[in-house]
Amino acid sequence: MGASERVGTKQNNMPELPEVETIKNVLKPIVIGNIITKIDVLRETTILGNKDKFVQSLIGKAFTDVTRYGKYLFFHLSNNLVIISHLRMEGKYYQLEENEPNTYFSRVVFHLNNGFKVCYDDSRCFGILKLSTEDEYKKEPEIIKLGQEPFYINDVEYLLNHSKGSNVPIKTTITDQTLIAGIGNIYADEILFDTKIHPLTPCRLITKQQWIDIIYSARKILKEAIRLGGSTIKSYHPGKNIDGKFQSNIKAYGRYGDVCPNCGTAFRFIKAGGRGTTFCPNCQQKQGRPLKVALIGKVAAGKSTVLDVFKSYGADIFICDNYISDLYETKEIAEKIAKLFSLDFKDKVDKKLLRQYLIQNPKDIKKLQSFVYPIVSEKVSSFFKHSKAKFAVCEAPLLFEAGMEEMFDEIIAVDIDEKVQLERLLERNPDTAKFLKQLSDKNNSFEKNKKKANIIISNNASQSELIEETKSVINGFLSRLD
Repeated sequence: MGASERVGTKQNNMPELPEVETIKNVLKPIVIGNIITKIDVLRETTILGNKDKFVQSLIGKAFTDVTRYGKYLFFHLSNNLVIISHLRMEGKYYQLEENEPNTYFSRVVFHLNNGFKVCYDDSRCFGILKLSTEDEYKKEPEIIKLGQEPFYINDVEYLLNHSKGSNVPIKTTITDQTLIAGIGNIYADEILFDTKIHPLTPCRLITKQQWIDIIYSARKILKEAIRLGGSTIKSYHPGKNIDGKFQSNIKAYGRYGDVCPNCGTAFRFIKAGGRGTTFCPNCQQKQGRPLKVALIGKVAAGKSTVLDVFKSYGADIFICDNYISDLYETKEIAEKIAKLFSLDFKDKVDKKLLRQYLIQNPKDIKKLQSFVYPIVSEKVSSFFKHSKAKFAVCEAPLLFEAGMEEMFDEIIAVDIDEKVQLERLLERNPDTAKFLKQLSDKNNSFEKNKKKANIIISNNASQSELIEETKSVINGFLSRLD
């Protein structure tokens, strides 16, 4: 490996087992057999423990091996010393010639007897180095708490017992390093896609066979990723002439906006335990109640009829437009909206006046939405939390504009031809038909967003046909819940 070569990652995803394994393999020929002649500690907090002891203990010691467990690297040295290294988000190792300047984010620099130096570089300063010994390093708090790697799990009973009664999502669970070591965000998405398990499925619903499938899939995917040198998601280059190539095999992670290679359904993006998560809503169907269903569609598309069918099956219903209408009746909200647009309301929002203002100032529609949507999102979250039904259905015409799509397990879009839509709007209320059509066209972006829905119901025919199609959808949901 020549001068100025980097060993590590430069991305927002913490390197996982395959990446750290690759880094280990590249580092071994760089350091093994070489002696540390000097250490520069440029950021003391990178060292866990006493900095002076760290430096004094390692001067004159030779590297004998580099090993790995989970996401941790271990540098083994003469005198039975061990350096524990965790790269966290941005940690990297650079090999440089002695006369070259240190890397910009060098935190600790190891000078070697062969005319080279190894810089530990960490722009975000989350990584750590810790001195230990051969007898003690596996007992260190950071290491002893680690669970088994998938390669060593031969009995899933302890995973099954751990998950009994737990409502923690499976994605969060398999990235818990105290339970299973080495799996992070990238490979968790890949494993769950491979096993067809929804990332938000509560752990208590994961069967023994599914745990077996998860471990089998983890072994298969991690081995292949190691063979290919890990993943280059942004700019990961483990060493000279070595590039992580597993990204070419990635099927789900980071593919929001693409379609599932198995079924052609658009991938969805949500947060699971705070982690960005990509999955196929068709292949990875969520188990557990309530099933959180969003209903979207243009005005007059037939959403009320669909909701009535859900009600007949005992669903809990929340209608965002009704909630917003109720909000407009409150003095507090009326005062805030009046101030927002310099309008004159009294104890409640004058909807006619507000509508006229928005027709004249269409750019302010987004300003109103930015005020209202967070209030609605909080209410929807509370609605889900308290629902005891099989289905918790929320009619949210502006679901995507409000950024609420991550809250739902299923998204149903009710589609309608423009001609039929206008006819129904005119039947409802000729005075507001034009405004409602304009609002729907400009701000709902339904044609763009409907492809993101799991299910599209067309309502250009009779009401009875709409009812039957909705029943068919609900029965499909029930087959997963019963």
